[in-house]
Amino acid sequence: MKKIKVSHLVGLSAGVLFFSAITACKEVGPEINLTETDYVTYIETPEAPQDKIVLIEDFTGAACPNCPDGHIAITDALTVNPGKAIAIAEYNYFADPLYIEQNFLTDEALNMNGYLGPVTGWPAIFIDRKDFGGDDYLAELPENVGTFTADQTAASTPVNLYIENIYDAASRLLTVRVKIKYTSAVTTVNNLSISLTESAIVAAQIDDNVGGEVEDYIHNHVLRKMLTYYTGDALPEENVAGRVYEFEYTYTIPESWNADNMNVVAFVHNYETDNKEVLQAVEGEVVE
Repeated sequence: MKKIKVSHLVGLSAGVLFFSAITACKEVGPEINLTETDYVTYIETPEAPQDKIVLIEDFTGAACPNCPDGHIAITDALTVNPGKAIAIAEYNYFADPLYIEQNFLTDEALNMNGYLGPVTGWPAIFIDRKDFGGDDYLAELPENVGTFTADQTAASTPVNLYIENIYDAASRLLTVRVKIKYTSAVTTVNNLSISLTESAIVAAQIDDNVGGEVEDYIHNHVLRKMLTYYTGDALPEENVAGRVYEFEYTYTIPESWNADNMNVVAFVHNYETDNKEVLQAVEGEVVE
């Protein structure tokens, strides 16, 4: 077992990722990331693979009149696939106090449009960040969400993913512990991403289905913060069958967010120029 602090730099164009703990370098992508992440890694006997959990990401906005159609499609997909799909609503279009009282914009959601897109219209929905051959690269329309989500639940995954959340209500400090276990070898570059979401937020929404503004619209799965860099933190070892990583993150939840309605979403995904597919996802409540 070894504990490593990884300092990683992902360059603008050449995309060279440097790790201080090892001597190798690998070309991976176009983003800049200057962070340090502690993790423990070791090899053990591989487990049997988990069932695939599908990640649905929604580029949406509160002043986007078509976006409720995406919300409906995602709610339907989650209902039809209980325990097999997870949603994150990334408000990066008309979602700040210029348009609604609450500010749903986050730097991560804005940056994600450049990383996964840019998309040509909202809502834009990503199913495991997989390319299903649509006109907008990875983004899908609401009418395709149900079919593609169901397809992905039948996919296999080479990664088992576990999450433990510890929340201190007095200090509002959240500790997130993630364990990643490879059940088979993976040769693509992999990253770990962790998002905090909040549901049951009552705020205005423009909705073409009702012909205007809904003042008491319920916003669910709203991205509040990412504990990792928006493109994820590196999993830089040789990811053979039996490889295990253990990560721990802490974050103090702002008073204005309702911890009782918050979840932590962790997912392992490919981090390559032409392959960003999500391998596995897991979700846990902040307050259990």
